[in-house]
Amino acid sequence: MGPLLSDLTQKMQAKSENGDANPTKILIHSTHDTCLAGLASTLEVFDEKWPAFTAAITFELFKKRQQAPAPTSVWQNVLSLLPSSTSEHYVRVRYQNQNKALPFCAEEGKHLPGHPEFCTFAAFRERVKQLTPSDWETECASTSGNKKKDREEAQAAAALTIPRPEH
Repeated sequence: MGPLLSDLTQKMQAKSENGDANPTKILIHSTHDTCLAGLASTLEVFDEKWPAFTAAITFELFKKRQQAPAPTSVWQNVLSLLPSSTSEHYVRVRYQNQNKALPFCAEEGKHLPGHPEFCTFAAFRERVKQLTPSDWETECASTSGNKKKDREEAQAAAALTIPRPEH
């Protein structure tokens, strides 16, 4: 999940830094239910129900503008002629058409006050960094030397972790 979230975060970072100069308005990735369930689990919003055929996870980037305080000196009056608003960015995650408060953003200062579903972009970015392997070769290396055996063990572990619905 790290590479997907890392790519998403990099694109959000570019948008937050470049604003309207960055033409990206929407970015769509398509995946299977297994990846969707894994992504929801990684973000700690998985509801223990297998994703429906039409399930989706939506990541939205928001910008909050804050106006600078009223000037209190002559220099501040002069400086107030320059653009002075700063902006904070927030990420909202929606899973199965419901807003989800991300547990890693629950701490004060890591979400918009009064709105736990709006995670600060900084907190979101930090969590994605923790989830993204920095050295793929080492971290994903075969431990047994047998790729087929490793793949079978990974599939068995996934089957135990996230039960599929019975048909």
